[in-house]
Parts: sequence; structure tokens; C-alpha cells
Amino acid sequence: MDFTDADQQPFDFDDFANQLLAEGAEKSPAFVHGGVCGVYAGAGSVDAEDCLAAAAQALELGLHGELGESCLRLAQVTLKALQDEEFDFHLFLPEDDTDIESRVRCLAEWCQGFLAAYALMVAETDGAGLDDETGEILKDIAAIAEAGHDSAEAEDDDEEAESHLFELTEYLRFACLNLFMNRVMDAEAQDPEPAR
Repeated sequence: MDFTDADQQPFDFDDFANQLLAEGAEKSPAFVHGGVCGVYAGAGSVDAEDCLAAAAQALELGLHGELGESCLRLAQVTLKALQDEEFDFHLFLPEDDTDIESRVRCLAEWCQGFLAAYALMVAETDGAGLDDETGEILKDIAAIAEAGHDSAEAEDDDEEAESHLFELTEYLRFACLNLFMNRVMDAEAQDPEPAR
């Protein structure tokens, strides 16, 4: 999936990574996107600026200037994708032609960012929305977060490794969508008539 904002400006994973490095943030764009997704999954349809502020706090990153603007665009695009009826939500990861070790590492970093931000949202809501199903999903994400390039190297067959990575990515995609939609529904149930 091509990540583009409302003005159809594309997001390039490597360019985004360079912006992070220039700001002294030795984290991948996947880590930041995981954090953004963790906020939305834990809080529901919050404003993109509020989401970014919470993600920056959870990830302990200073997201200012040009980097902040890029991250805000990413938060806006992500919310729109999560709300899309066609389920056009995808994880912000390196392109498929990137070596698999790097892609596995970025997938793990996405999970780490997600869990950090989700935990912050849960703490702020005193654990609201944490049922057994959610707990199982979070355990799965935590297990994937422990992954690294060693797990990719352990695969003797490149095709098998690619297939495994695809399955994990799809699982995370739908897990995030489910957590987000459940949180939105919970919020609507508590406040069925939004203020005008």
C-alpha cells in the first residue's frame, strides 16, 4: 500500500527514517506508526494532533518541526485508513524489496511502539475495554515484538520466511483494526449522543 495524505503526498519509509535520524531519534518509522496505531486502538477516534501528542509521550520522542509535520500527516492518514469501510489500513513498513531481516525487525518495532502507546491509553482509562479477547491479542503482539532478525535467519526457505512475515503482518493489521473498532463502539455505547 502507498501511504499518501489528503493531498496525495506519498510517504517514503527511507525518507521518514532519515528525518527521524536527523532529529536524533534512533527509531524506525514503523516504531512511530505503531505508536500512532496504539493510541488510536486504545483511545478510539481521537483528534490526530491529540493522538500524536500521546504517541510522542508514550514513545519518548520529540516530534517537532518538519518531523512533527510528517508525523501529524501520518496520524491523519492512519485514522482515515482505520475508519475506512474497505479496511484500507496497513502497517507502515519497508517496501517488499527490502531484505527480510530488516522487515522482520521493523515489524517487531511496530509492535513495540504499539504496545507502549496502547499501555499509556489503558492507564489513562483505568483499563477500560480490556477483556479476555483484547488480552490475548496483546499477548500475541508482545510475542511478535520479541521477534528480530534471528527469526528471519532461522528460516531456511526464503519463500517460507516471506509467507510467515506476510501472515504476521496481516494478523497485526486486523488485530489493530479490531481493537480500534471495539474501542470506538465502546465509546459510542457510553456516549450514544455526541455533543453538537
